[in-house]
Amino acid sequence: MIENEPYMSLTIERVGDAYNKEAQLISLCHYYRQDGDLMQDPEMCFVVVDHRGEDKSEYKKVQITPYSFKQADMNIYQQSLTFENDIVTVCDHDLQHEHADFAQMWLDNIQAQGFLNS
Repeated sequence: MIENEPYMSLTIERVGDAYNKEAQLISLCHYYRQDGDLMQDPEMCFVVVDHRGEDKSEYKKVQITPYSFKQADMNIYQQSLTFENDIVTVCDHDLQHEHADFAQMWLDNIQAQGFLNS
């Protein structure tokens, strides 16, 4: 968890693997409490494939693809990629593009709010 007052903390979790562990499934989330429950505001999950090898400075060789979006207070859960046996079997291309657009905007905000400086 990354604390960055006055903003909600940012939680980054590894939630699974895909493609025979060649990819990691990562959750990025702001949480708040409502009536004792943790509420996602929002949560996005990403497939992360790292092809950098030994040279970890080659960030262009890291592929990050959003696959789900959750906004708890609005009861929204969307999944643009469907996994079966750790492999993507279905892609809702329109929804996946929406997820990518939102992820870019949200990640830009996260950077502007100083989370990456922590």
